[in-house]
Amino acid sequence: MISIIIPAYNAEKTICRCLESALDQEAEIILADDGSTDATLRLAEKYADRIRILQLPHGGVSAARNAGLDAARGEWVMFLDSDDALLPSALDRLRPSMTDDVDAVCGTICRGNKTPRLRGREAICLTGHALMDYVLTDPTNRLTIHAWAFRPRPGMPRFDPALRLGEDSDWVLRTLYTVRKAAFVSVPVYRYTVSGDSTVHSWREEQGRDYLTMLEKLSRSPAGKEKNWPLFVLTNYLLILTHVVFHPANPNDRKRCFQAVRELRENPLIADAFNRADLRQLGGAKHVVLTCLKRGWIAPAYVAIRMRQYQNRKAVV
Repeated sequence: MISIIIPAYNAEKTICRCLESALDQEAEIILADDGSTDATLRLAEKYADRIRILQLPHGGVSAARNAGLDAARGEWVMFLDSDDALLPSALDRLRPSMTDDVDAVCGTICRGNKTPRLRGREAICLTGHALMDYVLTDPTNRLTIHAWAFRPRPGMPRFDPALRLGEDSDWVLRTLYTVRKAAFVSVPVYRYTVSGDSTVHSWREEQGRDYLTMLEKLSRSPAGKEKNWPLFVLTNYLLILTHVVFHPANPNDRKRCFQAVRELRENPLIADAFNRADLRQLGGAKHVVLTCLKRGWIAPAYVAIRMRQYQNRKAVV
């Protein structure tokens, strides 16, 4: 059995869609309500005969996920955010890779209103440093909590309630160090909703500091010594620029934003990452934008990031 853990806080607009997608799977469903003050709990109680509901005091998404982990009875656990959905037959697509020697399986994410595509490739199984190199090269797709299923093992880490952003990447990385083998399958299992109301996509000036706090914590862990650690740092640098510095809601003018880019570039973690990273491993838009930033060409990087923001807004469902 697989346990699907759904942390929810004031999710009345999306919780029914989320639960319906989970109920479409063969799984134990645990809703960890994080002290919602809207109709989330009342709506969830309509499904009470088919799901388990944990009523918690408001403690944040990490505390809610930890409560779900403690309550889960399944041989595998998976997380689903309350504004997202599992795709039809998602768990059936992951089950063939849940073999006796595998402790983690990762599918692919379908973002916004894009149509999922079945690629039909065989699973890639990785361990040790090869596993870390693989996930750190593409943390946007491989180090979020979405689309992962884990086999609970003794000593499985818990989420860090002190982190306000990046808590999922922190947990996935720490958990991957405890698994024997991880499998990656090129099948879509998770629909990620691009929403301006989410914690990641709404603007908060403190978000930049929150990202750096997560990076500073992980830099002191074994992950900070991995070969592709610099690529992980630079991907998060891009996230800071996208979601904070160049966010459309940022009231600062362009001159001040460009100055903020320069100041971030001088952060010891980011400066060291630029010195050590092989940007050719990234490819595509990330390679171009980070190359511009490495050379001090902020204006073209700004244009590229704003174009990506426009594309993301078009994908909002």
